[in-house]
Amino acid sequence: IVGFSQAIFFYNVFRSIRQGPHAGGNPWRAASLEWQTPETPPGHGNWGEELPIVYRWPYAYSVPGAPDDFLPQNAPPLDEEDAT
Repeated sequence: IVGFSQAIFFYNVFRSIRQGPHAGGNPWRAASLEWQTPETPPGHGNWGEELPIVYRWPYAYSVPGAPDDFLPQNAPPLDEEDAT
């Protein structure tokens, strides 16, 4: 029984590696800057020529008046009150 369970597990692992959907650059929709890099994983220098501008704290979820629950740190503010 244990061997059969392991066979199912390894079949699922290898099938997922070959045919599973590929995750994007930010699969968890995290708001912190490490998930906003142009390439994942980030290379040396992380941001290239220009550093990102940070508008909010990394855990700004459910911002009042925002159309979506997820707002990255480097997204411009919706209005003047959101910039604080």
